[in-house]
Amino acid sequence: MELYPKVYQIQSLYGGRNLFQYLFVGDNVVLADTGTASTPETTIFPFFDKVKLKPQQLMLAVTTHADLDHQGGNDAIKRISPGTMLSCGEADRELVENPESLYGQRYNFLKDDHDVGFEGDPSPDAGRHRYMDVTFTGGERIHLGENWWLEVLHVPGHSQGHLALYDPVFGALFAGDAVQGRGCPKATGEMGIPVTYYHVDTYLSTIRHFERLPLSVLYTGHWPVMRGEEIQDFFSESRHTVEFVDRVILRRLQKHPSGLTMKELINEVAEAVGDWPDDGVFLAMFPIKGHMDRLVQQGKAKLEVGSRPAKWVIA
Repeated sequence: MELYPKVYQIQSLYGGRNLFQYLFVGDNVVLADTGTASTPETTIFPFFDKVKLKPQQLMLAVTTHADLDHQGGNDAIKRISPGTMLSCGEADRELVENPESLYGQRYNFLKDDHDVGFEGDPSPDAGRHRYMDVTFTGGERIHLGENWWLEVLHVPGHSQGHLALYDPVFGALFAGDAVQGRGCPKATGEMGIPVTYYHVDTYLSTIRHFERLPLSVLYTGHWPVMRGEEIQDFFSESRHTVEFVDRVILRRLQKHPSGLTMKELINEVAEAVGDWPDDGVFLAMFPIKGHMDRLVQQGKAKLEVGSRPAKWVIA
């Protein structure tokens, strides 16, 4: 689908949720995100055919952040078009390059102490090990044409190296999963998974950064297109969700002076939110761990690691 001249949204489904990549066709052809391992061959390059592009014309593929549904197609992109440069945020580099690192350091880092995470080996959807050709730290520009470029923004919170692309000419922000409202919807509209930010204060700083940008339209990895007041409402909802989760956690810890485990906190927060689906609620481990780290740093909670799984108590 053409969003505005020479800029396209490529759409498929993953886990019942919309999965979007974005294609910029200027003097240089640039792709934002590569989907899962199969997305380039099933969706992205067939779309190239529709707009009369060859895979070899793709100059740069930018992975916005370390998640299998945004990076899994990197290997296929490089196999089909070896001249395409692969890129991501510097802080996400190891996780984007190596599915084993993605699972070990991002998806399963809570297993030993908290008994939550993903089961089994890395999914085939995460693709194969593939090195990045270039990494970004924010502040760079990607040239698309005369008086047309993308500004690279470093917007951590969901991941440490998360990137967004900003087109100042059209006031368009391509934010990936950098802000998340109160959860990620399915394509049919109901809630698909919980919010999955982790670094709470940096996530809040990313929201504030976005609010200061002159925006006409917001494009994301999974959410519907937003314009005008919808954008500010989404940013406000994202902030209010952080504040709500913080309040719920503190209240539940106060009610349970003997402490709560990660799984118990997930259930408490999910019950308070009300519509995070059961089959994906374990993903709330990311924001809850982030909130607990923050509360421990603030002296409001303590982590007791003498038992397994570990539990937190009010300080």
